[in-house]
Amino acid sequence: MTIVNRPVLSALLALGLAACGGGGDDPDSGGGGGGSPSPSSCQNDFTPARVAAGENCDPALNRATFCPLVSGADTLRSRTTVIPCDGVEVTENSASGGGFTVQYLAIRPAAGGTPSAVYLALHYLNANTSYYANLIRMSELAKARNVLVLIPQAPGDGGLLTLPLGLPSPNLGLLSRWPTMVNQAVENNLQLLDGVVADARNRFSASTAPLYVSGLSNGTPMAYFYACGRADQVEAVLAVAGTQTAEAAATCRPNRPVGLVIIHGTSDPVVPYNGLLGLTRSVPENYADFKTYDQCTGTDQMATLTTGGSTIQFSYAATCASGRKVVLAQAVNNGHNWPGDDASVLPDTGLNIGLFGPALDGMDATVQGFDLLRYTAGR
Repeated sequence: MTIVNRPVLSALLALGLAACGGGGDDPDSGGGGGGSPSPSSCQNDFTPARVAAGENCDPALNRATFCPLVSGADTLRSRTTVIPCDGVEVTENSASGGGFTVQYLAIRPAAGGTPSAVYLALHYLNANTSYYANLIRMSELAKARNVLVLIPQAPGDGGLLTLPLGLPSPNLGLLSRWPTMVNQAVENNLQLLDGVVADARNRFSASTAPLYVSGLSNGTPMAYFYACGRADQVEAVLAVAGTQTAEAAATCRPNRPVGLVIIHGTSDPVVPYNGLLGLTRSVPENYADFKTYDQCTGTDQMATLTTGGSTIQFSYAATCASGRKVVLAQAVNNGHNWPGDDASVLPDTGLNIGLFGPALDGMDATVQGFDLLRYTAGR
């Protein structure tokens, strides 16, 4: 379970641009305390407190329940088309901001209505948005949790260079990528994402829905930039298999608390868990930063989820300002991937998946990851 274009990711990393059974029950989560939880409660609302309480939180129980995985007959088509799921509508739209104009996918329940949330999904290096939607199962998320999913195509070079007067660099068409460093066109990309979100809120009657942002690999630094620069708009961020530079972290000054969920493999060879030679920060440093931003108090709580031979070790700060929380999910011995991704779209790529370490599914970064976003947002 890996992602396409990962050899490109590894090459970019070499150039220094990849930055892309515990206890402790949380009374706010409803996971423990009075009464016995129903057997299905963790499937409807996944939290680390439910894990600590011993509920059945097997990630496989929700996977492909709402939308089927990509079939062998659709493997090639999945490269350019979001594979249909009954009850899910997919449209392609255009939005502008910061000097860029891009296409973005909108995936939502076909019945329409007000979504429970707007979910901005920032792809990995040089991804195709349709393929990315299939890989991380965004149709299933849209249907399972009544979510409006937005997947914008990153500009052609992500604003790698900055021209005089703060203008973004031209779209050279070399790589679709998000900026990872503070000396790149970060603000222009923030304005682009503002444009995507504003267009979608207006187009799909989602003006009051909370905004969550997720990033995978190269998308993760941009998710951090958005949390730091647009904290008044973002409720919570999901960072998967990615980190940020020390310089980027030093510029982070959110004007209100923002929830954070980190899911990261301890054996990730592309974005190492403990950082890389001063180029990227360790994952625990990002966790500690957001506990400070969110004014969290008390000792971290712990929980361990073991399923199918895979282990997720949760550390979480449940008492923070404005009801926010911060969660770190260590995917023990996992590599560089989105846990719970759709492996069926990968077989014909011919990639040497060993470059990206083990592919384990100790949790589901799609549906369970969204539930954790709600949890850390205090909703």
